[in-house]
Amino acid sequence: MAESEFYIPAGNARLHARLVIPSSALEKPVGESGYGVFVICHGLLDTKYAPLFCALQRFLPFASVAFDFRGNGLSTGQTSYGNYYEEAEDIKDVIEFINGGALSSHGRLRVAGIVGHSKGASSVLLFACKYPRLCPSLLITISARYLMSRELPNRWKPHHLEALETHGRFLWRKYGGHTLLTAGVVPDVPVREYWIAAEHLEQRDATDMSVVKTLPFERCFVLNVMGGGDTVVPATDVWDYDRVMRLGAHDENRVETRVVPEASHFWNSEKELGDLEA
Repeated sequence: MAESEFYIPAGNARLHARLVIPSSALEKPVGESGYGVFVICHGLLDTKYAPLFCALQRFLPFASVAFDFRGNGLSTGQTSYGNYYEEAEDIKDVIEFINGGALSSHGRLRVAGIVGHSKGASSVLLFACKYPRLCPSLLITISARYLMSRELPNRWKPHHLEALETHGRFLWRKYGGHTLLTAGVVPDVPVREYWIAAEHLEQRDATDMSVVKTLPFERCFVLNVMGGGDTVVPATDVWDYDRVMRLGAHDENRVETRVVPEASHFWNSEKELGDLEA
């Protein structure tokens, strides 16, 4: 297994990424254009080093590139609560970086699929709708939210709402710091403050995921995965995606939806990861 870490330029940010190539990966060609790479996209305030993404890089039978969105993990730049389309641009930059031959020292690599979790999954779908010619043949969404205006109950405390009313923004939490890995600790993830402003909430509420009916189904398949024990995203959201995607797919075999019983939103237990791999 080969591994390397590097930065990918993305506008005014630099995205930190991790390439993993299993010993069998280069035996899986993608036509004449190269060998398959899966891009892995994390969720809200997460990093590529979280258990789910390390597990995906371990069990996927392809080379994979997991990266930190701008303002997360070891990447530079800033993130915000409603910047889904900005994250779609990050995904575009990552795919162009890989397909453009920047990793040619590892062989001829080309993106064959994208896996996104939670916020990252919604950003993957928005990317594919906006840049159909860059869309690979497989999109996998894990625990994706459909209705952005439906907020998690009790996510905002009374003092948050008071600060929002008085000052137009509030400090929700600090994030970052040490990240535990099976191989050790990544000590340099910066600790950041996550401020939420009224415009961030408006931006998120205005993000219309019904656009997925315009996905380029002539060139891609979509697998939607949801945990049956998810308490962060309502169970109905995955079926909303399924229903709307099928309106645009024409071929029902282009969309598949699976619910894994009892799996949580975060997929961080050994059992959940084993169920996901299966």
